Amino acid sequence: MAIFWLACNPSESLVIPDGQEAQYLFLGHVYHKENRIDPRLERIDYSRFRGIWLGGDLCAETTRARSTLDYLDQLFDLGGANTHWAVGNHDVRNGNLQWITEATGRDLFYSSNQDGLTIAVMDTNLGHVPGRGSTCEERKQQADFFLQLTDTLQTSDYLVILMHWVIWGATEENMLCESVANNCLPTFQFICNERQSRFPDFLYTKLVELEKRGIEVIVVSGDGGIFSKQYHYETKEGVDFLISGIFSTLDRNDPPDNPMVNLNPDSILIFHHSVEEHRLTWEFVNLDEFSGG
Repeated sequence: MAIFWLACNPSESLVIPDGQEAQYLFLGHVYHKENRIDPRLERIDYSRFRGIWLGGDLCAETTRARSTLDYLDQLFDLGGANTHWAVGNHDVRNGNLQWITEATGRDLFYSSNQDGLTIAVMDTNLGHVPGRGSTCEERKQQADFFLQLTDTLQTSDYLVILMHWVIWGATEENMLCESVANNCLPTFQFICNERQSRFPDFLYTKLVELEKRGIEVIVVSGDGGIFSKQYHYETKEGVDFLISGIFSTLDRNDPPDNPMVNLNPDSILIFHHSVEEHRLTWEFVNLDEFSGG
């Protein structure tokens, strides 16, 4: 599919002319240094996209220094209406979570609606990252939020759930989570000490109900790039699962002594949204070619 570029001032709202499609860019696991993303990504003009969807692990130590948030804000306009950030473990393990919420103007989990798309951002670090400082009350709040969202959503064409960790890998047997995700976390519990609050039992059944109501569901995780460069799995009920991430710190001249490490070129994930046709599609794009090397 040809990519149609739309230029705009990132501080202004982008209006998509009738008959043209909006472009959304998803990026995950993009850290290169403690306070820098992959240099190839620094060269991209992000104002070309209607929105930027971030799947976490933006820098190796995102919240170690406040200046790192300023750097990321300059790149991604973190507080922009169409920028959405599902935080990763590298983003939160130093604490200082208020720097993130101050930069974005949002909580770490929330939803947003526009042009027939509902974007839901999930915090998958609750209870699983040392230093995160999460509580059972926070986990219950997020659980209640997602149950309410899925129970009440009626008018969207799509629900797109953005997250970092791959917590859904046990939904069906053929997902091969451990060989495609950087880290497979099927034991994630939305509610403390309740086994039945894991993703397949707790949330997936709700997503299937949405599919039956005519709302297409896409779940996108950003913790990829080491063992797979692009991943898509559609369940028998029609829910789509995607993983996208890059391996910026890989030295191809001296790769890790692990035969599972994927040495293919990195790719990024671009969504194409035709508001007029109520259609959302995606493609994985070679990062080197896209960024100019």
